[in-house]
Amino acid sequence: MRIYLVGMPGSGKSTLAKALSEQLDLPFYDMDDEIVNQENRSIPEIFEKEGEEYFRKVEQQIVQNFHPENSIIATGGGAPCFFDNMEVLNGLGITVFTDVSAEALTERVWGQHGTRPLLSQSSKEEVFQSIDYKRSDRLPYYKKAQIYIEAKDKTPEDLAIEIANRLKEIK
Repeated sequence: MRIYLVGMPGSGKSTLAKALSEQLDLPFYDMDDEIVNQENRSIPEIFEKEGEEYFRKVEQQIVQNFHPENSIIATGGGAPCFFDNMEVLNGLGITVFTDVSAEALTERVWGQHGTRPLLSQSSKEEVFQSIDYKRSDRLPYYKKAQIYIEAKDKTPEDLAIEIANRLKEIK
């Protein structure tokens, strides 16, 4: 079984992957880490030197070629939204979309200001506007996931339990 976590940057996919890993006793991977390892440089550096188009092509290669068995994989926020990546992910495993509001995402990423290439605006309001726009644009892709979870105020551990229960229903 492969479980792919999809959602916006800052939605907690990596943290949730760790919690779900403990819940299901499966290893977890972060797709962004795989890109960094393959490219031998940070994602902001890739964006700065090569641009988003290059990054998305590298990301597509990871989607197509990196799929360890019996694992949980946190995807990059944009991964499902380019090329046919979401269809590929749905074909390789079970996709889980953790939905987080634009307001909550803004609060989460504002504390990491400047570390996310597509969210480098100078004011909190500009970050919110960017997130709100991107979220609206990406929702149709995320909603193709086989499991939909509203994060609301749930902890990663609570979300992991909810996902584990939903996975049992699918089996």
